[in-house]
Amino acid sequence: MHEFSTMNQIVNTILEEGKRHNAHKITKVILEIGELTFLGEEQLRFAFDLLTKDTILEGANLDIQRKGIKVKCSCGYEGGVEYEEKEEFHLFIPLLRCPRCNEEVEIIQGRECVIKSVRMEIEDVPTA
Repeated sequence: MHEFSTMNQIVNTILEEGKRHNAHKITKVILEIGELTFLGEEQLRFAFDLLTKDTILEGANLDIQRKGIKVKCSCGYEGGVEYEEKEEFHLFIPLLRCPRCNEEVEIIQGRECVIKSVRMEIEDVPTA
């Protein structure tokens, strides 16, 4: 259940930013999640709802955008790659091979877990 610990870090980061900006409410969060993180959307949403209860994040719209896999090979291929999803891939990333030459590839996209955007309502702070 690495979704819970991942979402815990995300929520803490967003709450810290909200505090830093004197936000009284956070209304929307956009996350970009790579396919190779193997993070389940349903589990992420459950953890988000649980972890944001009684905070300025409670009730915020959580937009999860999936990022596909992109690889680069020494043969010059750059693009997507197919893989067979297996249960054990939640413990380790599968070995990906180039669809053109069948050699091992460098993963250039698909492992990210990024907070892309946070929409917050900021309290006006009176100036002296």
